[in-house]
Amino acid sequence: MATSAKSRAARWTLGVLLGLVALVLALVTAAALFDWNKARGWIGNKVKERTGRELVIGGDLKVHPFSFHPRIHAEQVTLANAEWGEKRPMIDADTIDFSISLPALIVGRVVFPQVALGEASVLMQRDKEGRRNWVLKPDEEKTGEPARIENLAINKGEVTIKDVMTDTSVKVSVQTTTADATYGVNLGAQGKVKGYNFKADAKGGALLSLMNTSAAYPVKVNATVGEGAVGFEGTVTEVASLSAVDGQFTLAGKNLATLGEALKLSFPHTAPYKLAGRLQREGDVWRLNAFKGTVGRSDLSGDFKVDLGARRPTILAQPHSALLDIADLGGFVGGNPGGPDRAKTTGKVLPDEPINLEKLRRVDAHVTLKATKFRDRDKYPLDNLDAKLDLEDGLLKFEPVRFGVAGGNLNTRIAVNARETKVVVDTDTSFRNLHINKLIPSTKLLDQSLGALNGRVQLKGGGSSTAAVLGSSNGQVSFYSAGGQISSLVLEAAGADVVGLVKFWVGGDQQAELRCAVASFNVQDGLMQSEVFVVDTDNTLFGGKGSISLKDERLDLTVTPLPKHVSPVALRGPLHVRGTFAKPAVGIDTATVAAKVGAAVLAGLVNPLAAILPLIETGPGKDKAAPCGDLVQNLEAMTGVHAEPRKKPAQVGDAASARERVAKR
Repeated sequence: MATSAKSRAARWTLGVLLGLVALVLALVTAAALFDWNKARGWIGNKVKERTGRELVIGGDLKVHPFSFHPRIHAEQVTLANAEWGEKRPMIDADTIDFSISLPALIVGRVVFPQVALGEASVLMQRDKEGRRNWVLKPDEEKTGEPARIENLAINKGEVTIKDVMTDTSVKVSVQTTTADATYGVNLGAQGKVKGYNFKADAKGGALLSLMNTSAAYPVKVNATVGEGAVGFEGTVTEVASLSAVDGQFTLAGKNLATLGEALKLSFPHTAPYKLAGRLQREGDVWRLNAFKGTVGRSDLSGDFKVDLGARRPTILAQPHSALLDIADLGGFVGGNPGGPDRAKTTGKVLPDEPINLEKLRRVDAHVTLKATKFRDRDKYPLDNLDAKLDLEDGLLKFEPVRFGVAGGNLNTRIAVNARETKVVVDTDTSFRNLHINKLIPSTKLLDQSLGALNGRVQLKGGGSSTAAVLGSSNGQVSFYSAGGQISSLVLEAAGADVVGLVKFWVGGDQQAELRCAVASFNVQDGLMQSEVFVVDTDNTLFGGKGSISLKDERLDLTVTPLPKHVSPVALRGPLHVRGTFAKPAVGIDTATVAAKVGAAVLAGLVNPLAAILPLIETGPGKDKAAPCGDLVQNLEAMTGVHAEPRKKPAQVGDAASARERVAKR
């Protein structure tokens, strides 16, 4: 009895299974024989119900049902765009072949394992609110259950990418391929990216991955953006916004300032550049790590980072140069390296390009630049640059900036306030022990010259350009040298006329003992007016006076010799230095005898010289009384004029006292 019951149950179960199989076979056979063109409207309605988009099949529709992933072939197919997008289809294809997952459909999900388009156009849009048209049903995006395409191929297509948020509009020709395991699509693009002309040839991963906002998409691209050339090989995530990036990067162009405008960052004007490194983006932070390259004739290497998540985009950089061209730093003071020669085109030397206040307020920056050697040391005897730049909320500081110069050193502090309607610049520069025989190293005769030059420049001005700032500046400019020897041919590099004049003054090619030289200018509204100008050699005192206009870039200086002994020089006229910064003119006043005016000139320098000498920093271990220390006494003896009594002078090196003295003027 029990055996008979089990046998009947088994036969019943087998019968049910056979019946189900027969039913499935019947349904499949019916599906294969069914004229699916009659179901085009029904399919379109179901797609719209599920995705919110209108699907129109205008041509033949065929179904191959013998699979868990039935394959469908459709012709003249369009899928509507999002309601907020352009009034054109998101997809318009002459043919579409796709499969649909029955197991997924049974549990309420729409999954397309394979989608292949013939000749097709695809529109990908993002509006100002960040909505993306490739999210087929936004209200389901949060549930994680939107319709999904797992693999997409295009035989010959065009993808149009329009992103209002980044002012991007690009047309991309697309050809999928199976020949490369990494790059499944070949791309050619042309249009506008962030408002700049764009053209590219690229390879990318599977085309569908472009729509995946979380997966890293492999990319190999060579492109031009504006005037720059870009190369990249690596991965990007969410192509429209580049939410993550990691790959090898090359960049070349004519001017980094133009690139800065494209990126909405602030870079100085530069000569042509070429850089390469590893580009990464993590969240709001972009990095160009271990970059190497050239800017103009300077090599550069280091690390660069931009944090877009700060209150203002913040740049952090630590570039280093093993061989720097000083001309390539011109962009930091308003110049345009690589641009036309201003002296030739305008007759002016000082940069007058308008300072872009918006650029200085746009970002914050913290940059340290170090350079070991400089090019053209025959012209610029520089080495060991150590500079720090800090820009925060429109206040730019270069502090400190240190150079090695001609065997000595130069230290600069510059503050640029761009918070007001016009830039205000405050600079304080001092230099020590600049060796005369290295300052003009273009002639072998200079190795006969000894002595060192020291000085300080304190200026403050405002305006819309570097030229305007200097042209409105106030402050003090001082130079001095305390002893040494100088050849009568030391100025050979300045031109044959000057050489002849120096020979004429001191007599032949003899060595002159340089005891002391002091020059001090008071600066008011861009006009440098001499207070003291004295050069003391063993046989002649030279007294000078005049002005230098930073506003008009003009020179008006007169240097008069007063020999200490009977000399033919006494019969010669004063030396005039006139003309412009671009074209200075030097000549002797033949109508005036130097001896008749020299004493008067030097007599007028006694009191100013007595006032400034106590402020000269002679340095440790040096005797302040000689040779500069006794210059006032020598002048008093020669001219018969005695210096007025003075209050106790400021301490040596007392910068605050010096600034107070300048302010009182």
